[in-house]
Amino acid sequence: MRQDKPSPVFISPAKSLIETEKTMTLDRTIPKHILIVDDEELARQRIRRYLRQNAIAFTIEEAESGIAAIEKILAQPPDIIFLDVEMPGLSGFETLQQLPERNFQIVFQTAYDEFAVRAFEEQACDYLLKPFTLERFQQALTNALTRVANEEKLQALEARFAERAGPLQKFVVKQGARLRLIEESEVVCFVSRDHYTLAYFDDRREGISELSLSQLQTRLDPALFKQLHRNNIVNVEAMIAVSLTRSGGMEVELRNGMRLPVSRRHRQWLRQRFQELGE
Repeated sequence: MRQDKPSPVFISPAKSLIETEKTMTLDRTIPKHILIVDDEELARQRIRRYLRQNAIAFTIEEAESGIAAIEKILAQPPDIIFLDVEMPGLSGFETLQQLPERNFQIVFQTAYDEFAVRAFEEQACDYLLKPFTLERFQQALTNALTRVANEEKLQALEARFAERAGPLQKFVVKQGARLRLIEESEVVCFVSRDHYTLAYFDDRREGISELSLSQLQTRLDPALFKQLHRNNIVNVEAMIAVSLTRSGGMEVELRNGMRLPVSRRHRQWLRQRFQELGE
């Protein structure tokens, strides 16, 4: 996917954010780079138009999908993201969960959703309820300009949404020069190798995930994925056999023909798993 360079937008003076400017020093510490993520072009245009009514110079980028947003974030992390929660392909939260680091402020956008609004307010997260006014937008922008990223608060918010949507079910991996969106059922295993996390599929082709195994472990469905060794996480439905090695170790065989090591502390669980399947 072609990546357009960020377009500098110099904002003409206006009353909005004047009070913020008086109490802040507009130097390098002030966020300058904004990413607008929404599948609706008119929604992106509205935010861009509202940003033009402020007295601060921003560099603005747009992304029409979760994958496009990930590409832009990995290429140049923004300071602030205006993120639509409901998008086809990858939702707003699914997009965030593909990223190893989220060192940016997020202003969520959503249509009326009582559960979502309650979750945002419980975690004191900035959000815009569509359709929103210029005044409400300016309030959210001011908050984003004066706060710092809070990973703990974001994880708490993700946990609230996981209560309704469940664990992460879609993944983005890099294959060659492009990003590919895959379903959890397509993944046979994740393997850590040479400082990369590799996702393997039935045809033994691989893709690179930006997430570490420890990050994946907290975001995957524990009923479907199991870490059997410090260097791997396995789709339990892809396991077909278990065997001992000549050195006394244990390996699990997967449906794509791969064999992966099993650590000592997971051997009893694996034996019991195959016993239950054989009953």
